[in-house]
Amino acid sequence: MSHFRLLSDPGRYVAHDWDLLKDSAARLAWLDHFAQHFEVMLQHAAVQYGRKAGKGVLDARQEFTTAIDRLRLAPDSLPGGKLNVLELCRLRDGVLRRHGLEDPFKHVKDRENASAAVLYPQVVRKFHSMKGQGKWLHLVKCVFAGNIFDLGSLETMHLAAQPTDFLAAVANGRPRPWLVDDFDRLAEELVPTPPAKWAKAVIFVDNAGADFILGVMPMARELALAGTKIVLAANELPSLNDVTADETVTVVEQLSTIDEDLASLISAGMFEVVSTGNTSPLIDLSDVSEELNEAAADAELVVLVGMGRGVESNFDASFTVDSLILAMLKDAAVARRIGGEVFDCICKYSPARQG
Repeated sequence: MSHFRLLSDPGRYVAHDWDLLKDSAARLAWLDHFAQHFEVMLQHAAVQYGRKAGKGVLDARQEFTTAIDRLRLAPDSLPGGKLNVLELCRLRDGVLRRHGLEDPFKHVKDRENASAAVLYPQVVRKFHSMKGQGKWLHLVKCVFAGNIFDLGSLETMHLAAQPTDFLAAVANGRPRPWLVDDFDRLAEELVPTPPAKWAKAVIFVDNAGADFILGVMPMARELALAGTKIVLAANELPSLNDVTADETVTVVEQLSTIDEDLASLISAGMFEVVSTGNTSPLIDLSDVSEELNEAAADAELVVLVGMGRGVESNFDASFTVDSLILAMLKDAAVARRIGGEVFDCICKYSPARQG
């Protein structure tokens, strides 16, 4: 594990700079959030793992409650003395894994993947007749619409349990200008395609279901059709409803059976799936897998999808290649921190930066 090779200044890189030791109001709010959300996760764990999980659920609840209570009294008590959202994610996921509950949302991910796969051909047909900037704007809006469905957010997690017209969500999303809106500059690079500006792109994917299948994959396949080789970088282990590297391989293979263009792109070597080595909804680019770094050696574009990877962590990261953050804000505290509101959209495009 090492720094992501495309960071422009690894020595100064900070994944997540929200210091909850210094922000007492945010600290209390986040501790409350994690305590409340953990109970929801345990409810899903009981469904996912059944009767055999009974003791694990009880023990996990006790361990996590004790840890949160300790942090309320001694905020610097975690190993290393740091406290931020990334460390809280690591704490939560570690407790779940120790008690055999490492993937409590698996049944939800499977259900959402199946539902999204049914809609996938319709979503692809929708933009086939589009051209130029309008097509790419629609694809960006698809990423935003898919990013709504996040089981890590108390504000939006209920949406994953409701039947939703995805194309209606695309059409009814926040109008431009978005909170961060670099789309016009991005479109200047996209509209002349093919051929694409970038020979290879690394896309850090986010949630299973609509997020990945109806948001990321339509854009990725369109870039691939324009000549950009796609590296889909996903978590090594489960966390919330994030899609893992193994799940990503399975889903892409399944989609290729109903999408001839995608099947041809895969046969031509235009798609690759790698593990980031990461195990959290946020990503620390100072600690990624050698597999990812090898795949990224000749990449010319980095795409960070989702609030966790692109806003809570890495919002100010700079890269030696072009970079793009696409995310919808689904947490009020995160939104306030960057001057926005829940459901605001981020399209942050940054040209390559050297040194």
